[in-house]
Amino acid sequence: MRIPTKIWFQSLSVGVFIFCLNSCGITYNDRSYEFQNEVYYRNFGKAATLIEDNKFLSKKRNRLLYLMEKGKVEHMNGNYKESNHLFEEAYILIDDRINTNAGQAVAAKLTNPMAAPYKGEDFEKVMIHYYMALNYFQLGMPNEALVEAKRINIKLLELNQKYKKNKNKYTEDAFAQILQGLLYEATGDINNAFIAYRNAEKLYAGNDNSYYGVQIPLQLQKDLVRTAKQLGFTQEYQTYSKQFNLTAEEITSHPAEAVIFWENGLGPAKDQTQITAVDGAFVAVDDAENSIFIPIPPGTNLGITSIAIPKYVQRESFYKGARLKFNNQQTNFQLVEDFYPIAKQTLHDRMLREAVDIALRLGAKKATSAGLGAIAKELLGDDAEGIVKAGADIAGAATEKADTRNWQTLPATISYARVPLNEKENNTFIIEKYGMATDSDTISIPYKKGLQLVSYFDVGKATTNYVKPQFKVQQDEVEKKAVTAKDSTSTQKIK
Repeated sequence: MRIPTKIWFQSLSVGVFIFCLNSCGITYNDRSYEFQNEVYYRNFGKAATLIEDNKFLSKKRNRLLYLMEKGKVEHMNGNYKESNHLFEEAYILIDDRINTNAGQAVAAKLTNPMAAPYKGEDFEKVMIHYYMALNYFQLGMPNEALVEAKRINIKLLELNQKYKKNKNKYTEDAFAQILQGLLYEATGDINNAFIAYRNAEKLYAGNDNSYYGVQIPLQLQKDLVRTAKQLGFTQEYQTYSKQFNLTAEEITSHPAEAVIFWENGLGPAKDQTQITAVDGAFVAVDDAENSIFIPIPPGTNLGITSIAIPKYVQRESFYKGARLKFNNQQTNFQLVEDFYPIAKQTLHDRMLREAVDIALRLGAKKATSAGLGAIAKELLGDDAEGIVKAGADIAGAATEKADTRNWQTLPATISYARVPLNEKENNTFIIEKYGMATDSDTISIPYKKGLQLVSYFDVGKATTNYVKPQFKVQQDEVEKKAVTAKDSTSTQKIK
């Protein structure tokens, strides 16, 4: 029996649609595999070269992304001046409000948001200032470093003020206050250091002593008690001593100290959730923790519909923790920043603000398919209308992708430890790391009076016998095959 053309085409449409969902979800994580792999193995110089050669990052619309990735890699490679040059350009680009031209706006509406310039997530914008602060400090410019550290929470406040509704929940960063305190100490300003530490403690205290997945660090407690005692703030000293069960006698001050920041793992990467929408006034996107409702324009015939929503995927770190050994002493690294809960919250808040834009993109695609269907009906008859409309729906679904661009070289977590320095040429510290395996490394810090800030990076595992990181496909494979891993896209029918 011969199958009617209309039924045959509709069946084919569904098959093609499903194929599109499973094979067309190439993410930025896929396109950045090569340089991420070099970062993973601490080949920072080669990573910088690959970023320069990355065709996706060379596109004008991805300029901010390029500046952030390259700036971070140059920072890790010790090229602090070049790193700050790149971050300064990124800062200016953000401050000048990255503009979308008319052609990009149309492309973003009719295809997907990756056609528009990347404007960065709010937490990414403030991390630019964190790395600029560290760069300035390493360049012997502590006052300039302090300016950048102050900009973190100022920028967060400034960004949030421009949102009329669905404002960010992430409006202050406790780690930024701790960093300010350390930089004030490094410049000899103990009074302002105490104020910064106190402000950090208030953020923890106001959130049951846990701020975006981070418990109040013991080192912060010690710094509060110590600086209150140094300043002669009797009431504050007694309050914090009782609160934290610490006394100044338990906290030894040293003429020379170092704070070592340990950046561990690679931060969360963006993927997408693919939604198959059906009848209803709203499409609900629910990841079990957050819900987003997308208003469907009235009278829209959903038909074959795809909606792509970005989501963050946590990348597991090889190491779970670390400790420092020195002079027959030992101290643990204390977690001070976890980017996954921050990234999830900022993305969720942004998606709430952009739900209408998603609906408009859907409406534009449906209007296009309806218009083509009407033309086909007039020229070829009733059967042709459904066939052409279904074909247009498939084309719209195939181009529907979430914006999966994000700053990939940020760490998963930042921890820190404060240690004394002996009066000798170099102080050697053993870093013991534990997790999937136990490893150790050594770092040397020259003696210098006052407080030094030192960064140590553990984005992967330095030894060459470690297994390949679990990224998806290499860039050349992406371009040749346009295939993603099976878990890169999920299809969900909303009831």
